[in-house]
Amino acid sequence: MIKALFFDLDGTLLTSARKLSDKTKTALKACNENGIKIFVATARPPLIGKMLCFAPEELEIIKDGGVFYNGGCICCNNQKIYTTIPEEAVKISIEIIKACEEANIALQFVHEKHSFRYGLTDANYSLWGVNEDELISFQDISYFDVVKIVVFSSCDKLAGLQNELLAAAGASTNVYLTGSGVLRSIEIVSKAINKKLAVDRVTELCNLNRCEVAVFGDDYNDIEMLKGFMYSVAMGNASNEVKCCARFVTLGNDEEGIHYALSNILKLI
Repeated sequence: MIKALFFDLDGTLLTSARKLSDKTKTALKACNENGIKIFVATARPPLIGKMLCFAPEELEIIKDGGVFYNGGCICCNNQKIYTTIPEEAVKISIEIIKACEEANIALQFVHEKHSFRYGLTDANYSLWGVNEDELISFQDISYFDVVKIVVFSSCDKLAGLQNELLAAAGASTNVYLTGSGVLRSIEIVSKAINKKLAVDRVTELCNLNRCEVAVFGDDYNDIEMLKGFMYSVAMGNASNEVKCCARFVTLGNDEEGIHYALSNILKLI
């Protein structure tokens, strides 16, 4: 019997407009009413309410917490558990990325502190869930307490940059190339974590068995999680490589794929 659901956000739980559809909200509320816990499993920090402008009713749906920074932070039972990137790997990664002039760098620290290589517009800061006056100056950064590094650029060099980062720091970091088109980015976290390992930790904290968990995802940073659970669902908008890692495939995130999976595949509502 499934007692907990873990959802990636972008491309999975959210539409392409980064919203929760009405049918998705109805389905999640029905699961809540049936005693099923709702968790997120996202690359985003625990600032999603501000980042996505969620209404109070939407925050209530995902109040159980979950996995953030691709597993770099676990929020459960009113506690946060962080796993940081080794300092030397942070230093090496930043030096490699800085050689690409076009690439912006976001450093995400414990307690949701942020630093950016290049400044953003006010509107873009809000998309990260932070205000400009809260930032750590990039000139004053330390290599300590970094949970996640994000590299984003409109250039076509990210795939090559990912290979360089893997060669130089892949022994101590996971380096994901995620997204598509102009929204592609590189995400770097500690090798000690990924979404699957973090979901395992949350289930332990909640006294759940792994067979009582269902996971949903669409991107490359979801692969370990989709491979690791009996009840795993890939979105219809996922690549074939990601779909092959899941037990089930539902409709796309703009086609009410979450509602379809919960009602017709897992039969929870």
